[in-house]
Amino acid sequence: MRAKGKAITKAQATVAPATIETVTYTLSHLDVPDSKFKPSYIANVKGQDFLVGQFDTAEEAHAAAKAYLPNWLLQIKPAYRIEKIGMVTVDVGTIVILDPCRINSFAAIQDANNMMDSPLMPEGKSFKMDGSDGKAGTMLGSEHAKQLFDPPTPAKVANPTRIEEFGTSGGNALSLSTGFGDGEYEVFAEIVDFGGMVGERIASIRMQFIADSDIAKAKRLARAAVAGK
Repeated sequence: MRAKGKAITKAQATVAPATIETVTYTLSHLDVPDSKFKPSYIANVKGQDFLVGQFDTAEEAHAAAKAYLPNWLLQIKPAYRIEKIGMVTVDVGTIVILDPCRINSFAAIQDANNMMDSPLMPEGKSFKMDGSDGKAGTMLGSEHAKQLFDPPTPAKVANPTRIEEFGTSGGNALSLSTGFGDGEYEVFAEIVDFGGMVGERIASIRMQFIADSDIAKAKRLARAAVAGK
């Protein structure tokens, strides 16, 4: 369903084109019958779709478009790019990749007083600092990563209607060691713009735990070993 309106001096829903400075946009919305969620409003400018947000009325959506659309138009980016998206702090030489909905169940099996023996750590990570186990200084065993499984949970009521009442399906997470251990690690993403309603999506992410020079040296040694056989 489409609605048009003027968004210069007053946000309103009319049949006139909506204009911000010299830019005309068309506002449309998607709503699902019998849905408990507000409809999503999309502003289309010269064939480019921008998700404005979820609102109760078209007037609210026009007000949001008026406030934010000029900045969005200035931030249109290439269809493909690599961009730094953040940092990850590592204090136990390990990160876990998981869906946020599984945080509580995995945290429940964590022992805050014995981090190195945690079931979330990759195999071979556990060692005693005093060397009494004969592994002092050995940060890694035979495994650099560990597949974790979050078992399914049943619904809390027979006919759940609220999110907190639903059960969960089982799922996987991954624990892995981070290079030589602790530090601040940058995260870069490949971002692809598919256009239209799909818009921008993260295609892949990359975290580097060891310096380029060390990786390059290891590659040279590997190639030399193969050549020498």
